[in-house]
Amino acid sequence: MTILATVLFLLVGLHLPKAFTLLYLALLVCAIQVRQSKPLTIVALPAYWRWSFLSLSLFGIVYLGIMLYWGFASPQGSGLLDCINALVVPAGCFWVGLRLPVLGRATTTKLLLAYGLGALLYVVSALFVARHPWWALDQIFPGDISTPWGVPQVVNVRSMEQNGILALALLPTALLLAAKSAVPARAGAVAIVGASLLGLHAVLSLYGRLGFLALALALFPVARQSRQHWPKSFIAGLGGIVMVGSLIGRHPSVQRLLAEGFCDERLSMYSGFLQQLGQGLFGGHRIAFSAFACDGATSFGFGDGAPGSLTMVHNVILDIYNDAGFLPVLFLLIALVPALVAILRGFWSLSIRGMWDWQWSVRWSWFVVLVTQWLFQPLLYGDGLLYYLSFLVLGLLAAEFALVCSKGNADPQPQSTLSA
Repeated sequence: MTILATVLFLLVGLHLPKAFTLLYLALLVCAIQVRQSKPLTIVALPAYWRWSFLSLSLFGIVYLGIMLYWGFASPQGSGLLDCINALVVPAGCFWVGLRLPVLGRATTTKLLLAYGLGALLYVVSALFVARHPWWALDQIFPGDISTPWGVPQVVNVRSMEQNGILALALLPTALLLAAKSAVPARAGAVAIVGASLLGLHAVLSLYGRLGFLALALALFPVARQSRQHWPKSFIAGLGGIVMVGSLIGRHPSVQRLLAEGFCDERLSMYSGFLQQLGQGLFGGHRIAFSAFACDGATSFGFGDGAPGSLTMVHNVILDIYNDAGFLPVLFLLIALVPALVAILRGFWSLSIRGMWDWQWSVRWSWFVVLVTQWLFQPLLYGDGLLYYLSFLVLGLLAAEFALVCSKGNADPQPQSTLSA
């Protein structure tokens, strides 16, 4: 069953046609495996889990109801699947995630890595298909890119880049594995470094910026460890990062980022949207305003219906508010905030106690990628699979940190041989 679940997560990450059917099947297999397996440990569910589960259930009901009222969703035809997803998948994924720790930390790590591998293969395949000729590795896609399979056949690059960002953010995991003397650990480090370089190539090819933010956040817990505990291999790994950074400094994507002074138009859009919150209390896309680009002179519109006007805020919470108003956002925040606070406290506790290992690094990389995508991308519309899977990761981390707190041990469950 573990192999089947791992394969399904890999296939979901590949974004194959009928990927949501594969996601449902993966959740079902995980639920059956949890029920049938002999628990490796007794799961201590977080005290707030009932409130979070109930709030997510109410979020799905309210959000779907308001979307139907405004005509933004329809149960007819292909829209029926979207309605089902919005109604039950957030709470369902969270529930499954809460119970996954009984399978052991090694198993859940495999599931996370399997999805990441599938996502990386998806974005690399997209670059292969979109390039003409296919070996034109310096070709850049600032707007749209062809998909290797499925529908739609062309998507915005912002709906593709997160598949490479996840691999790039796993680079700190490779540094931790490289510091070990065991051959399997170092082999795993080499494999992850290769995947991270492919992820970096994808981010650069898609004019991505969030990948660098995610990588910086992913490196933070490892980099802050006391210097006297840094082995030579870790120092070499950091040196390798500096060398790669110097090599990509001439890349057009990096040059563009430096030329813009790390300015991001989304900040101007967030400011304008937040000033107009009162106009959209009940959703319906009633918020409209103008904002300025990074040059301070070029203006762009939001929600005014003019040609070229933006319709998404590029923030999951604000996009939901724009669609359906404050009520679903309220239920979503009630569900998310306690879990996020507990997860951040758990990660911080592991870091300051020097109990960080490569499997926690995998989870932290996933966490920072999801946070950056929720904050700066319309993930709900750009990559629905990753949006819904984020609730499973939230439940998994919440349950694991509840278990860590109850046992006072950063490794309450068996690890794979890579961590030996």
